[in-house]
Amino acid sequence: MKEWTFNEFKHCGVDYSDAAQAAVYDEEHQKFRNFEQEVADLLKALALDKPETMTLIDLGCGTGAFAVAAAKHFKKIYAVDVAEAMLDCARKKAMGQGITNIEFVNSGFLNYEHEAGTADMVFSKAAFHHLPDFWKQAALLKMNKMLKPGGILYLFDIVFHFPPETYEEKINGWISGFEKIAGPEFKKEVETHIRDEYSTFNWIMEGMLSRAGFAIDKIVTPDGMQTEYFCRKIAEGALIK
Repeated sequence: MKEWTFNEFKHCGVDYSDAAQAAVYDEEHQKFRNFEQEVADLLKALALDKPETMTLIDLGCGTGAFAVAAAKHFKKIYAVDVAEAMLDCARKKAMGQGITNIEFVNSGFLNYEHEAGTADMVFSKAAFHHLPDFWKQAALLKMNKMLKPGGILYLFDIVFHFPPETYEEKINGWISGFEKIAGPEFKKEVETHIRDEYSTFNWIMEGMLSRAGFAIDKIVTPDGMQTEYFCRKIAEGALIK
């Protein structure tokens, strides 16, 4: 990578390179996420034809709960994360369940080079906000190149759909909601996310997806913040100029 490239290995927000913090992350997310159900819901939403023949790249895989659940349905998973401590947790999960079709890679959105031929799907959940907007665009262009023509990009992240002038009310309410679900410690993590990480507005994200050569088939956002983008590769980048 060039000297001026964003350093994904220098953490922003919560430091998941710390083994204790990675364990806390894993424990906290189990309180409000059902990973087996997430995989089932994704498969249903995408109506995939024979996922058992497909390759999926999980960018920002964290402690691997989704990758391990998805590995039971897909032919091959490439689980990528910048935090070795998170990958250690992920490897233990896979080993504990006898999962052998996941390749774990210590890398990031900008650094990962997929050398195994183009994939059927790129998946990223709750990780893309670690990149500033300029680097989100660069990462989306890289994701495009990883995919086969017509390949799927599923992107879940915190994306702001509210009018900018209402930000204080919306953010306060959102943080309070997480405190009720997961407690005061997780509230602190959400506050750190808002303060130190790089969530963006929907009109920015959707423009970047189009400019990276993706068609957005569906957008799902139950609260105007947690947002799912179901996309297809339809061009080799620069779809809109």
